[in-house]
Amino acid sequence: MKSEWERSTRLCATIAVQPDLLAAIREHVELHELGAVEAQALVCFETVSRRTKRPSLMERLGGAGHRTDVRAVIVTPTRFIWAWRPDDEEAGAASELLATLEVTDFQKSPDFALVPGHGVEIFGIHSSGGVGTLFFGLGEGPDADKARRILKDAARAARGEGPPVGPGEAAE
Repeated sequence: MKSEWERSTRLCATIAVQPDLLAAIREHVELHELGAVEAQALVCFETVSRRTKRPSLMERLGGAGHRTDVRAVIVTPTRFIWAWRPDDEEAGAASELLATLEVTDFQKSPDFALVPGHGVEIFGIHSSGGVGTLFFGLGEGPDADKARRILKDAARAARGEGPPVGPGEAAE
């Protein structure tokens, strides 16, 4: 079964993130007094996801009928910070402590058989409904692979389950 989404992921400096996403991240960082996250970044990346087919009626009625989703991520030794923008809506941003997150490859999830796609599942995301899992789609290729490795390695290191990760480093 083919994915409903076409994704591209690129590694980038924070300054190269789309301006509205970077502004949302900076506003979130300032509001929550998170410090110099851009200087502490282990990796920064951006993923653009485009739907390859028309959203279903249920998706449209449920508010998930967007056709394009752009996300930017900054991973520091202690934090996962991300911004998102579906279609042409206003960007938003959020963050979580890495030590509270479990990051796994989506391809190893039982859901992959139902909805194929590339990316990671991040368990431990807080929302108004409690703690849950965020699917974070990634493209295919070396940038996406490196972003995935650094995110997974940094989360393990933050929980004390692996060595610290330096900027741009990840276990192969």
